[in-house]
Amino acid sequence: MLHRVEGSKHLSRSEIPRVRGADIGPALALHRARKQPLILEGVGAEWRAVKLWSSAYLAEIAGDVEVRASVGLPDTEVPYSLYDKDYRRTMTVRAFVELMGSGDRCYIDQLPVERLPGLTQDFDFSALASGKKAVSIWIGANTRSGLHFDYADNLFAQLHGSKRVLMAAPEEAYNLHPIPDSHTKSQVAPEHPDFALYPRFARAAMIQGLLEPGDVLFIPSGWWHYLASSESSISLSYWHGEPLGPRHDIKVMMRMRSPVAWAMLVRDFFWHGLMARPRTSRLYSPPSTGQMLYHLVSSIFARSKRH
Repeated sequence: MLHRVEGSKHLSRSEIPRVRGADIGPALALHRARKQPLILEGVGAEWRAVKLWSSAYLAEIAGDVEVRASVGLPDTEVPYSLYDKDYRRTMTVRAFVELMGSGDRCYIDQLPVERLPGLTQDFDFSALASGKKAVSIWIGANTRSGLHFDYADNLFAQLHGSKRVLMAAPEEAYNLHPIPDSHTKSQVAPEHPDFALYPRFARAAMIQGLLEPGDVLFIPSGWWHYLASSESSISLSYWHGEPLGPRHDIKVMMRMRSPVAWAMLVRDFFWHGLMARPRTSRLYSPPSTGQMLYHLVSSIFARSKRH
């Protein structure tokens, strides 16, 4: 079990609750109702994905498939400070696996699993959730996701290798120092935080855990999470349920208590949205908050015109 996060003022952080065996179903139902994280120990242990998948296996069955990968990544816990243009490359799965073997810090992130043939029958989330939105595969070496939140509930399955997890409730947004123009992402390196730059993070209530092959982590929508992988790792995200709407975005913006963030929202709404001025994309990041608002308003306006 994990008991300390290096570089943190916290002597310890509480563990993400864990459950196994016959208790998994009732416990998951309870935590889903309460919007609380839960690790389902070994629930996928008998899946073919856990027994067969490795980087070499993926290279064998899907080696010629072209993917958009991030390569040559620096050792950072805040990849949102980087830009797509500097690290994104198109390559085959086979070439990517060779990079993994060379020691390169590299990542295939959020790839629809259907893009890699022969994999969709190797796992089964049907006993754990309904209302599937998408299933994404994550393949990488020594990766760091950055601290962020997502809009849909996620069953995150670890299939090969391991991942360390840090999480915080939605209410912690103020203490997590979100990026002013990208409210779903944090500026803090959560394993080695700089308290001089981000002092409120010392007050953040964080929970932690370790995922091994066969474990599945329930990540409720809106919960902040950070995942750091071993040298070779394969994971799946099973997105499901009703996604968060604009009300949640407003709550996050209010919790940030940042006039700068509101100013950037207005700037990006008009400059990158209405005026369509190009914006350099950050790694693993959606459009800016202002751009997201512009796209939302535009879609509502377009629907109203059709009716």
